[in-house]
Amino acid sequence: MPDTNPNTVRSIQGFSLIELLIVLAIVGILTALAIPAMIGQRRLLRSTAMPREIMAQLRYARQLAMSERQSITFQYDDAPTMKQITIINHHNNQPLTPACNLSRTGILLAPGFPNTACSTVITSFPLTQGGLSAAEITYGIPAGSPPLPIGAPVIPVTKLDDNILMTPLVPAGAGGKINITFQADGSVIDTAGIPLDRAMFFYNSTAAQGTASAISVAGASGRVKVWRYTLNGNKYSE
Repeated sequence: MPDTNPNTVRSIQGFSLIELLIVLAIVGILTALAIPAMIGQRRLLRSTAMPREIMAQLRYARQLAMSERQSITFQYDDAPTMKQITIINHHNNQPLTPACNLSRTGILLAPGFPNTACSTVITSFPLTQGGLSAAEITYGIPAGSPPLPIGAPVIPVTKLDDNILMTPLVPAGAGGKINITFQADGSVIDTAGIPLDRAMFFYNSTAAQGTASAISVAGASGRVKVWRYTLNGNKYSE
């Protein structure tokens, strides 16, 4: 005799069309909520990884200068459509090519620097990768609310623990550039031959407090360090 229990019939037949539609709707809503959060998290992870990528490129430029006995320039371009890093080899140690054979300070004073007569671009790449937009990459130290959260302590504009201040963009403001030229001994100097310290500060404009960072270069040695902003002490720390 067949089982006429409605519960048994229901289990044999499976889900009804309405139930399937409800499940699909719930899955769609959860997916719609999860995807933006995942994308946002990915962008924040990209922002926190960016300083170390910049540090790696600075160290690469320094090592190249020392190994090839040439002057190598690391350039950051803050133009809204750029936000990119370029590494330039000046080929200034060329005994057989007098026009290229410039002194350490001669490179810095050469017309068109850093695009000098014998320079070539080794590499050039944008920082806008991994879903990070150019508008989110902000050069400087966050202050006020926003970009800092309401009630957050204002980050003081002070020297880093190695006594290096933020290097201004040239020309000043968004769209400027920073050139850091490593010499054959790994140092960074000014046009008078004096060691020149450099420091670049960045943060993601959508999460300033969690992404504020700095990368410093000690002129005398060319040593590169990464610094992160921490609420503990309200400062940038290694």
